[in-house]
Amino acid sequence: MRHLLALPLACLILTACAAPPGPSARAFTLAPGASVEAAPGVLLRFEEVEDSRCPPGVRCVWAGRLSCRFSLTRADAAPESFTLVPGEAAHASSLLGGRRVALDEASLPAPAAPDALANHRVTVKVLP
Repeated sequence: MRHLLALPLACLILTACAAPPGPSARAFTLAPGASVEAAPGVLLRFEEVEDSRCPPGVRCVWAGRLSCRFSLTRADAAPESFTLVPGEAAHASSLLGGRRVALDEASLPAPAAPDALANHRVTVKVLP
C-alpha cells in the first residue's frame, strides 16, 4: 500500500524538476510589402512572392512552385534577405539570435484560378 502512495509523490517530484518551457513560436500573417517587428528592433518584411503553381482546372506540364522572399533588418546590422519555399528548410537568422523563420504551410493560399486575383497572404513563424 505504501508503494501506491509513492507513485503520485514521484510524479510530483518529476514535474517540479522538469525544464521550464522555452520561448514559444510567434506567428505573423503578412501580405507582400507588409512588415512586422519579429523581435525587439528587428523588422521582418515580406518582399515579394513568385507563384508559378498550376491553377485549378488547368492541365499543366509542370506543377510549378511557390516562393516567398523576405528580409530582416536591424539598425546596427546589414539587411538579410532570404527565400522560403514550402517543403524546404526554415531560415536560421543571426539577426534573430539563431532563431528560425518558417512558412506555416497550412496557411498557404491555393493556386489562383485563371484570370483571378491571387491572395498571397502567408503566415510565417519565428521558431525558437
